[in-house]
Amino acid sequence: MITHVGIIDQDPVRLITPLLDHGVPADKMIFIGTEAQQEQYNRLASILLPRNIDAEFFIIPDSINITSIRARIIELAEKLKAAQTDVWFNASCGLRHRLLSAYEVFRTYHWPIYVIEPFSDEMCWLYPADREQQQVEDRIQLTDYLTIFGARCELPESLVPEELNEQLWELGQRWASSALELGPGLATLNYLATTCRKEQKLDVELSEKQQGYKELGMLIKDLEETGLATYNDGVLTFKHEEARRFANGEWLENLVHSTVRAIQNDLPTIQDHSLGVQVYRQIGDREVRNELDVATVVNNKLHIIECKTKGMRDDGDDTLYKLESLRDLLGGLQARAMLVSFRPLRHHDVVRAQDLGLAIIGPEQLSELQTHLYNWFKDAGGQSHNIA
Repeated sequence: MITHVGIIDQDPVRLITPLLDHGVPADKMIFIGTEAQQEQYNRLASILLPRNIDAEFFIIPDSINITSIRARIIELAEKLKAAQTDVWFNASCGLRHRLLSAYEVFRTYHWPIYVIEPFSDEMCWLYPADREQQQVEDRIQLTDYLTIFGARCELPESLVPEELNEQLWELGQRWASSALELGPGLATLNYLATTCRKEQKLDVELSEKQQGYKELGMLIKDLEETGLATYNDGVLTFKHEEARRFANGEWLENLVHSTVRAIQNDLPTIQDHSLGVQVYRQIGDREVRNELDVATVVNNKLHIIECKTKGMRDDGDDTLYKLESLRDLLGGLQARAMLVSFRPLRHHDVVRAQDLGLAIIGPEQLSELQTHLYNWFKDAGGQSHNIA
């Protein structure tokens, strides 16, 4: 029986990921933490128990008194020694004074000690020195990742037939590759779809001026050929609510998500992905809901992609600050976030995004969306070979 031990902190993902690796033996995990971290422990345990890994919470003093922390960890070590279990100490997480105290204790028992290196996601051995480093398998799922950070999520059920999904992807690629040319037409289409939403119906009458828009006419023809809408005598009728939402900007989210799916064939470090993830967080007595347009886990790191088809003149800073906040709240230190914008971005927005550590794809890059996304995911580190 092999028991892993690690210290809970604000970013405990690397305590979980090695336990999910099929090549790493793990029968039990003991989480060291303070009483105030009980809720964090409960979330971590809820991920392990369905996978037949036992979990235990070992409480240490919430102080900087090294002597009392060390004495408590020695208690744990003696208990493990008496149980005659093999012990591996995961030194990846924990406040420094707790981590160094625990390292010192476990080192005296000559038990193996490892860290998960953040960028490469490799298991690196501090002791014994002759063990080879190994890549940690990419097995944590979106729901697990968000659970670690205190969020519950609802993933949409995919009801779109694969054939239609391919059509929508091709349509999105066509619109994206002509982003600068089709911009005004798509803005009008967006407006018409919004009008339908507000009036709670699926048909809308175009004004005489709108009927003369060449770009809008091209877009409506695309919708007709894909079977998403009909157009007669100046009246645009969407086939169903999903079609209306597609025209209302979801086409870009669909395009990005379909592109992520395509990249996964060449980059196996993409381990999970979803479109339109509803995320719920408890803040005091109220539950706050956010939607992630596209979310994926790459090399055991959460990636959030915000898709924007409207201009950012009025709410640019709000969009970027919100994206940064969600990245930090839901994904910890290793999480990454990107804004994909169909409309041109102001220099101010580009600079602000860089300051916040956010990646950006603007309309000029949309024709090469797959290349830009591939490179961004590749920069998350890890190895891109297939894992059996």
